Parts: sequence; structure tokens; C-alpha cells
Amino acid sequence: MGAGAGGYVTIQLLTYSNTFASVPYHPNVFKLSRISQLLFAPAETPTRDSHSRPLPAIPGNPGPTPGSPPAGKVALGGLTQAEVKKFNLYAYTDKQLKALTGMGTKADPTIGSEASLAFGGDWAGFAVALGPAGGRFDLVADIELQPRWTDQNQKAVKPFQIIPVVVAFGTDSFANHYLLSLIVAQKTSDLVDTAVTQPYR
Repeated sequence: MGAGAGGYVTIQLLTYSNTFASVPYHPNVFKLSRISQLLFAPAETPTRDSHSRPLPAIPGNPGPTPGSPPAGKVALGGLTQAEVKKFNLYAYTDKQLKALTGMGTKADPTIGSEASLAFGGDWAGFAVALGPAGGRFDLVADIELQPRWTDQNQKAVKPFQIIPVVVAFGTDSFANHYLLSLIVAQKTSDLVDTAVTQPYR
């Protein structure tokens, strides 16, 4: 992108070839080979009411305390437990999608350890008290975190941190799950949209 570019842009990495295979003569070593095209297109400025509906007011009650075992679990990648200052999860409770209720979350380092074993790297884990009521559901997350670049002598003018999110309910394990979403933590007060497109099995 050239100097002077303004507004918002959608950047799509379109994959043409994606191969995952073992290295010859080294059966326990693997490599990922990918050929992609990077596409840029002008985008509308994200607004709070540009989606299908406005967000209802966040309830003051974050919900019940999770039991043992919890009804669900959430893990945030690239973060230690101490770097997540607040994490509350809410779900819609009415068919009109105008009311939210707290699902009840609590920091749980054992959940972070499970995600680390499944995916590698640092993960912050949280237990969830309530599970979804239907097959498809919308969740709202209220998060406060301390990005890595706030504690370092950063060189970038606009630093960022990519934070993957995985969620599992019931007896599901992270090892059998998949990436749900991405948080792009940036040094900005502008609104940011992210999306993940992947196979669902």
C-alpha cells in the first residue's frame, strides 16, 4: 500500500495451493507450502450499527460462577493469564436478539495449559458457567487486555498483536477443535473488524 492511502481496506489472502506434508527422509518433520494472492479492496468504515443489529446494553451482572467441570471454556492465544485484565462473555436470551445475559466466566490457568498443549505457545484460559441453548448462537465478549507491545521498546509506529480465540462447550477438547476468531490488538481507538473463513467439520 502506497503512502497517502486513507480510509479502510479489506485485505484478502486468497489461497491457490496449500500442501502439508512430511519432509523426505524425516517422517517426524513437517512443512507447510502455500501459494497465495494478496488482494486489496476499498472497504466501508466499520460502525457499531453497520451489522445486522445494534448491540444491546452490556448487563451489569457477568453471570454465575462456573462449576467443575465448567459448561464451556475459552482460550486466548499469545497472552499469559496476567495479560488479560477482564474477560466476560454474554449471550442473547430472546428471539428478538435484544437482550444479553452473562454466561459467567472465571480465569482458569488449567484451560490455558490445555490450549498450549493443543496449539503451542502462550494461552490464557477461562471457564464458562453456561452453555449455548441452541445449535447456532451469537456471543458478545467484553475484554480488557495488556498487549505485549505496551511493555516493550517498540519500533513500529502502529504496533499490533494477533490473538487467536478458541471456544469449546461440554466435553469437547481443544485438541479436537478449531480457530473460532481473531482479535487484532492495535494501538488505535478506531473500530476494527476481523473475520476467519475456514472449513467446518
